[in-house]
Amino acid sequence: MKNDDIVVAQCTAQHSASDADTVLDAVAQSIADALELPKSRIYDALKKREEVGSTGLSDGVAVPHCSLPEAERFTVGILTTASPIDFGAVDGKPSDIFAFVAGPEARRTDHVRLLASLTAQLREEPTRERIRSAETAQEVRSVLDDGVVPKHPQQADAYSMMVVFVQQQELYEPILEAVSGEPNSSVAVSEAKSAGSILHRMPLFATFWNDRDEGELHRIEVVLPRNQINRAIRRVEELAAGSRGVQINAIDLSYGSGILDL
Repeated sequence: MKNDDIVVAQCTAQHSASDADTVLDAVAQSIADALELPKSRIYDALKKREEVGSTGLSDGVAVPHCSLPEAERFTVGILTTASPIDFGAVDGKPSDIFAFVAGPEARRTDHVRLLASLTAQLREEPTRERIRSAETAQEVRSVLDDGVVPKHPQQADAYSMMVVFVQQQELYEPILEAVSGEPNSSVAVSEAKSAGSILHRMPLFATFWNDRDEGELHRIEVVLPRNQINRAIRRVEELAAGSRGVQINAIDLSYGSGILDL
C-alpha cells in the first residue's frame, strides 16, 4: 500500500458521545468528509458491520470499520471520548479509543493489513496512554502519522524473514495480527508438530509424553523489509512476554521480491 492510498480523516479528542450510535455517527461524518461520500451510506455500513459482531477489542479500544464499493482510497482516523462507553468489547469493559478504517470493497487484503497495523499499535500501552492524554485533534492524529500511515517504499533493497512458532493457542491470533500489520510484508501460516509428538512413540522416551500430547504448534512466516524486522520482533516479544510456548527466529535473505495476497 502506497502513502497516497490512505487519507487521514479528521480526528477527534474527548468527544462528548455517551453511546455507541453517537460514536458511529461521528465516525461516519469523519469518513464522509475524507472520502467525499454520503454520511448516511457510511453510517449504515458501519452499523451493519457492528451487527455481525462488535469491533470492541480490549483495554478500552474499539476499531469500527467498513468496506465501500464506491470508495477509491482508504481512510483512517481516531476518535476518543471524554468518558468510556459501552461498545460491546470482548473484555466487557467500556471503550474510549475508537480507531476507524474505511476503504474499497475490492481491496480486502490491504484492508486487513491496515486493520492489523492499527490494532498492533493500539495493543501497546504507551500508545494508548498517548492517545488518552491528547487534548487536540492534531495530537491524536500524530499517533497515526508516526506508526500507521506507511512511509516505506513498495519495494526494499534488503529483506529479512521472521519465523515464529506458537504453542499457546491464546497467543496465536494476537501474534498473527501483529505481524500481518507490517507494511510491505508477506505472511504465511502452517501447522507443525514439536519433536515430542514423535519422541513419545519411541520406547526410550515413552514415559515422558502420553498419546494425547500431540505437540501441535502454529508456524508463522513473515518476509518483510529489513528495516522493519526489529519492530516486528519487539511486537511479538511483548505479546509473548517470556512465554516458553513461543519461539522467534530471524534471518536475512539474499533475495526477496513480491507480496502475497492474504
